[in-house]
Amino acid sequence: MNPGVKVLMGSLRFRLLAATVLGVSLAMVLAGVVLNGLFHEHVMRQFEKGLAQQLDQVTARLSADAQGQPLIDAQSLSDPRWQRPYSGLYWQLDDVTPTAGRAGVLRSRSLWDTQLALPADVLRDGEIHAHELPGPGDSRLRVLERTVRPEAVVGDGVRWRLSVAADLKDTHEAVAGFQRVLVASLAALLVLLLAAAWAQVALGLRPLFALQR
Repeated sequence: MNPGVKVLMGSLRFRLLAATVLGVSLAMVLAGVVLNGLFHEHVMRQFEKGLAQQLDQVTARLSADAQGQPLIDAQSLSDPRWQRPYSGLYWQLDDVTPTAGRAGVLRSRSLWDTQLALPADVLRDGEIHAHELPGPGDSRLRVLERTVRPEAVVGDGVRWRLSVAADLKDTHEAVAGFQRVLVASLAALLVLLLAAAWAQVALGLRPLFALQR
């Protein structure tokens, strides 16, 4: 074979393989980013959906005594984690009345001797805010909060803020586990695609070698 033609064929093969490797690698990275983002969004959406149900449950147990003080029948809450200290599931009731606000008026037994350090944001009636905050034992919590205007309480501007929080540890572990599986799967797929690309280039250039001969 003419040396110049041999060099040309080798260069052509290298350029085809390099373009294929670059294109496939970029596609795998993009697919990994998109799939990871979609999974994380789905997990967080399901997590917040369950947390919203917990918020509704606690809200339904909220009432006021004859003096207008808030009451929550904690024993009627179905999840046993409310009663276990530092279980990862918490609720807290704050008095956010402008003239006499006070944090932690009531809180779940699971909070034990701590309080949720909620930001001083303003919620409209019926609006739910979500936050991510530090929790007991260096944990990270996802918090949903809403304001409640008790009908049985006489007084202008009386408002309570009810919050529920849950530990994000299990959610983060689920996302991390998915990421490991995703990376391994995409790496295996990348190897197979590159092997197929190499075979395609080799077979595609074979007629040119025959023509040169």
